Amino acid sequence: MISTDPWVWLSAFLTICSFTLLYGDNPLFRIGEYTYTATVVAHSVVTGIQTLRSRFLPLFTGAKPILIVPLILGIMSLFVVWKKYAWLASFPIAIMIGVGTGLSIRTLMATDVVGNINAVVSEAGKILVPPLSSQLGYFVRVVFTIAAVVYLLFTVFLRGPLSKPVEYIRTFGKYVFLAYLGLSVGNAVMQVSGLATSAINRLLRQWLGL
Repeated sequence: MISTDPWVWLSAFLTICSFTLLYGDNPLFRIGEYTYTATVVAHSVVTGIQTLRSRFLPLFTGAKPILIVPLILGIMSLFVVWKKYAWLASFPIAIMIGVGTGLSIRTLMATDVVGNINAVVSEAGKILVPPLSSQLGYFVRVVFTIAAVVYLLFTVFLRGPLSKPVEYIRTFGKYVFLAYLGLSVGNAVMQVSGLATSAINRLLRQWLGL
């Protein structure tokens, strides 16, 4: 049975408008695009106002006077729209990039570098622990990780008796990266196709009641 909910009809209309992009740019797609953009912007503005109210209310009540610092930096960042005083916006932008980079590097080292090293070491010790399927999985992960690390570290030509073995490992590591890129692209395609399938399923079930 076809739905009588107006919100379901609106959702179906905007979904169909989005799918019309398959036939090229057209007025229906622009309606869906502009509606989505306007909704996102409006939601961001409302959320931003609520955030300002909750974050800076303690500043005006005297509970957290330290909040005067982000308030000043935020006001300085608005000067980016004035060419004459745009240099004032460089200070908050530089602070934001510097702090963000420092925190990202710290998190990257703690999770990706140290975490992966711990995972490889722990999995290497489980290679000899049955069952066979788990042993094979741990073995593949350890070998692939070592090959990828060798490929990244030994980027220059290595001379000596170890040059050929290292070159073989680097070549294998290159194919490991290619396999990883292929899997990443495949996962991305599956996610997009999953979203499209979900939208079509919503049209058929919620809107048309099939």
